[in-house]
Amino acid sequence: MKCYKIKANRTFIGRTLERERLLAITKSATASIVVVYGRRRVGKTALIEQVLGGRNLLKFEGIEGQPEARQRRHFLLQLSEYAGDPMIAKLRLSTWTEVFQTLFKYTSKGVWTLFFDEVQWLAAYKTRLIAELKFVWDNSFKQNQSLILVLCGSSPSFIIKKILRSKALYNRSQYEIPLQEFPLVDTKSFLKSARSAREVMDATLTVGGIPEYLKYLDGGSSVFLGLCQHAFTQGGFFTNEYQRIFSSSLGDNPDYMKVICFLSRRPHVTRREIAKHLRTSSGGRLTNLLHDLELCGFVTKYTPFQLKQDSLISRYVISDQYLQFYFRFIAPLHAEIQDGQFDHNPAKPLNSDAYDQWLAYSFERYCRKHHHIIAKLLNFGAVSYRSGAFFNRETEKLSKGFQIDLVFERKDKVHTVCEIKYSRVPVTKSIIVEFEKKLALFPKKTSFTLEKVLITAEGVDSAVKREGYFDSVITLDDIFAVGCSAV
Repeated sequence: MKCYKIKANRTFIGRTLERERLLAITKSATASIVVVYGRRRVGKTALIEQVLGGRNLLKFEGIEGQPEARQRRHFLLQLSEYAGDPMIAKLRLSTWTEVFQTLFKYTSKGVWTLFFDEVQWLAAYKTRLIAELKFVWDNSFKQNQSLILVLCGSSPSFIIKKILRSKALYNRSQYEIPLQEFPLVDTKSFLKSARSAREVMDATLTVGGIPEYLKYLDGGSSVFLGLCQHAFTQGGFFTNEYQRIFSSSLGDNPDYMKVICFLSRRPHVTRREIAKHLRTSSGGRLTNLLHDLELCGFVTKYTPFQLKQDSLISRYVISDQYLQFYFRFIAPLHAEIQDGQFDHNPAKPLNSDAYDQWLAYSFERYCRKHHHIIAKLLNFGAVSYRSGAFFNRETEKLSKGFQIDLVFERKDKVHTVCEIKYSRVPVTKSIIVEFEKKLALFPKKTSFTLEKVLITAEGVDSAVKREGYFDSVITLDDIFAVGCSAV
């Protein structure tokens, strides 16, 4: 058998915990199933190949948008190439059971890694493959104690619902590795040039800690110019990535895209507003749509910190950074970009003021998501708390869209209320008046101490310092000091 050839990447960055887990699995004395899933371009394939490439590895990759019969024929074609036997590709097998039993004939002994990549495509988004895999695993594959089966996909919804929660593989998926985007420390290391904290954060806020995306930002003399080069030129990587994301993660159901497009036109929407837009009831079908989008990391529901998660005033937003950027800046100019109008000056369409304003909103979402960093910086990381934005029905009536960016309600009877600003200059004294107006709508509890915190990129000017209004001021350098260490 000829194995899949992998070139070792000696500068592979990050994924320390995941690599340790995979290496530990290779030392197990039993056959193992490993399920790896995460967003497209997050680095799943690279992780598996770099860690498990030293074993005998056979990689079988699904084909996008093809039915099961076509997937089986392609699987056998790949196997025939590994085995050096063209007759395998000519087999006409009508079930996955037959396909997997054929594979087992070649892997019944020895150290093997069977890597099923883009398994949602391989299965054509159906459960038949998983059900038949269960039979062959129980009766064949697991007899080889040195065999590892890796099921990998960029559709978290399919992986979680059809594999991890499947009765067929219940208690057989011994290892689950959900691969997340890079944290700040790895993003900083991945960007080859010596980028400032501001540029690293700009990159994170714009495309997230997605390795493949960060690679395209690092080619120019600045992150901004690298972004423009690949977002606003004919055939640019970011120009066309939007369609590829949905096909790999959610298949061809148009309702997913309808929800995303609707969210792209609003700062935030409620479940009721989404149902009205789709002209559907706010029932099980909508619940499944939104749940799938959340599992894929495209949409986030955020609820006021003081309310339960099923609150009717919960807000939905696009959480994926690239999708946010695409809809705000690329989509409105898509025809002009495809026509090559900006090829000679790709920075022209990205207005710096509009981009800075958009980054400010993205930074708010970053701080809410990484609340543990803020808690550690304020020295209450060991205290139990709940956190989130603040708004309620009363504030909705008084000021449409009002919210306080981030509030911690702590078990030690402190409300830590945070104002978040991502400006390019130190914050001025006007922030105090602005924050006081927000605090006037915040329901204070007499049993709680109120702590006022400002989170800002460049700190505050001398007037704000003299005022001594804020109990703490957190800067971008502070966030990097914690975000680039073990949290």
